[in-house]
Amino acid sequence: MEEERKHPEQESGILSELELENQKLREENERLKEYRANLSPKERLYDHISLTVKQMDIIIGCLLAVLAVVLVLAMVNR
Repeated sequence: MEEERKHPEQESGILSELELENQKLREENERLKEYRANLSPKERLYDHISLTVKQMDIIIGCLLAVLAVVLVLAMVNR
C-alpha cells in the first residue's frame, strides 16, 4: 500500500496558509495585550475571577443583606 504524498505546490500552499493564520494570531495577541494594559486594576482583578455577572450580583446582594443584618443588630443592642 502506497502512502498518499502531497505535491510540493499543495504543501507550500498549506504552509503559506498556516503562516498567514499564525501572523493573524500574533496580531490579535498584541491587540489583547494592549487592551489588557489599558484596563483599570478593578477590571484586571475581575478578569481573574471566573464568575458570571449573575453570580457576582448574587454574591454582592448576599453581602449587602448580611451588612444590613449586622447594622440592625448593632442598633438594637445599643
